[in-house]
Amino acid sequence: MSFFAATAVAQTPQKPLVMGVLPNVSARALLTMYQPFRDYLKDTLKSPVEIATAADFRSFSTETRSGSYQLVVTAPNLGAMHQIDDKWRPVAIYEPQIPGILVSAAGNLNNSVDQLRGKLLAVGNPQSLVVLRGLQWLRERGLEEGRDFRLTRSANEDSLGTLIRSGEAPLAMMSMGEFRAISENGRKELRIHTEFARVPGFLVMANPALPAPQLEAISRAILEFPDTDQGREFFKRSGFAGIRAVKAGELEALAPYVAPTRNALKPVN
Repeated sequence: MSFFAATAVAQTPQKPLVMGVLPNVSARALLTMYQPFRDYLKDTLKSPVEIATAADFRSFSTETRSGSYQLVVTAPNLGAMHQIDDKWRPVAIYEPQIPGILVSAAGNLNNSVDQLRGKLLAVGNPQSLVVLRGLQWLRERGLEEGRDFRLTRSANEDSLGTLIRSGEAPLAMMSMGEFRAISENGRKELRIHTEFARVPGFLVMANPALPAPQLEAISRAILEFPDTDQGREFFKRSGFAGIRAVKAGELEALAPYVAPTRNALKPVN
């Protein structure tokens, strides 16, 4: 799904640089959030730039693998998988780390996760690192998906809130970014039950087909982005605080999540 493209100069049309952004929140929220980033890259690289996304994590991963994007902003577990499987190259990582949270109805004052037994756990993005880490956290507390509770997926962040408020699911598992994307009125009817983990921030990855000079220019532009007015506007809109280079060996810590990510991305029969 393409949002918008910077207009190329009519006399010298150029192929747009396509930056795919993980659909962790609604397309409308991503459109607003990434406009300063798109405008900055267009101006800095002197090239038309297009921001694109997909319907869900599975479709986004398929488009990444097929080469539909020249750059992606993706979940760390998906980025680690595509680095191993498809030779995508890490460019930068967002800061700070992402809080993984359980959310309940505001009137639900039960602070135990045992309330999930025999019930549903609502999630928006079951292939996200937040959910994979959260399910591990629940297993460490004696709660196993499929045995003690079942997952139910919501269409968007506001639907997560609806599931909670309706009583269909006593708890929802999401990132803090997903929670912030719920409408203000919706958030008033919810409360953060538990912060169970903090996971690495989103990765900016480069298609292995990008020529080295182009990759160098893009990487330099992205790492300089935080110190610009457009960068500060992006952080204000998104809730992120910084973008920095990936440290040597940093993605190796994600290795235990690569196989579960591949499994979670398999089509449901």
